[in-house]
Amino acid sequence: MSDSAARGGTVTIQGRYLGGPSAGKVRLGATEQGEGGYVFPPSAVQSWTDTQIVLTVPTDAPVGGSWLFVEVGAMRSTGLMFSVKQ
Repeated sequence: MSDSAARGGTVTIQGRYLGGPSAGKVRLGATEQGEGGYVFPPSAVQSWTDTQIVLTVPTDAPVGGSWLFVEVGAMRSTGLMFSVKQ
């Protein structure tokens, strides 16, 4: 996981079994259990492979520290702490 990023900046998530943009989503600002929060829109995806996701932080993303999750189908990643700077 890359460091915190400002709105308009780039965030990179690396891992395994990340699926693809048609089957997955990235959720920010969720509870520690992965509920609620802000889902990155498809337009934020710069690239998405099974091992790496590169996103642009949208201008309407919530500012501050929170949990980030990758969801593929019915599976959810472990929560990662991530912060959006203003």
